Amino acid sequence: MKLSGTIVFSSGKQGDYDIFSLNLNDRIVTQLTDSDHWNDAPRWSPDGSRIVFLTNRTGTQDVWVMNADGSNQQPVTQPGRWHTAPSWSPDGKKIVFCANYDGNINIYTINVDGSDRQQITTHEGMDYTPSFSPDGRKIVFVSRRSGDSNIWIYDCARDAAEQLTHFEGREYTPRFSPEGSRILFVSGRIGYDGRENLEICVMNADGTERRGLTSSQGRNRFASWAPDGKKIIFVSDRQENKSGRIIMKDYETGQARVVFFSRDPLCAEVGAKRIRSFLFFCVPELILKKFYPTGYFGLERYPDWTA
Repeated sequence: MKLSGTIVFSSGKQGDYDIFSLNLNDRIVTQLTDSDHWNDAPRWSPDGSRIVFLTNRTGTQDVWVMNADGSNQQPVTQPGRWHTAPSWSPDGKKIVFCANYDGNINIYTINVDGSDRQQITTHEGMDYTPSFSPDGRKIVFVSRRSGDSNIWIYDCARDAAEQLTHFEGREYTPRFSPEGSRILFVSGRIGYDGRENLEICVMNADGTERRGLTSSQGRNRFASWAPDGKKIIFVSDRQENKSGRIIMKDYETGQARVVFFSRDPLCAEVGAKRIRSFLFFCVPELILKKFYPTGYFGLERYPDWTA
């Protein structure tokens, strides 16, 4: 299956992520941010011309935007508070995100130029990872207001929120499908080994007909839709990798595969080098990587696909 478009994602090591783009036509990787700080959670604007992301280069975790080629990096929010999970409105004029302006983690919107910040939720519990519906009328998000982390939906016109899932575990990062009829999300539960098993799930936009799209031990997360809504991409460590890798899965057939490209730029960014030891000096890189600690070669995170 020939893939087209561009995937933006972050990669690096703990505390030092940078943002990259992958052209699916020629498999060329381009580094868009380059600093010793944390640059993460990129999302394409609806027209694919800009990227919203998180960075702590000013001392706090703030929302920034940049052009698709990494140029013109500008802040949207002001330093001094904790911001996370930015996403675009369908018209590309606003950013929805969550922050702790009032001591709680609530959901806000703001114009791309940093003006007109509006508070959307006011609950005492945590409301986070918001995302607009394609028509801009609703915001899907995760909240702990009922105890566990479940998915809720906010109706902008009615100023009312409704719980969609009732899961005894944790739900993550809900995303509307491009046509708005389905919601993709990550669901997690602690296993007997003490490790959280994460699976990709989907349901109708009203919360009905929930079903799993993955079934494997390990962590499947950071899920998002392909532009045509016929495929999904996510990150998984189930392929016996030391770090998570971007996986593409056909929504209709269920076929899944690793998105292959040269990861040399990612390894170079985190400073990954051969182990300087007589025993390992001549060992092929493919075998050698198995002896490095988990995450040494970077974890691919938050992939987002534009046409």
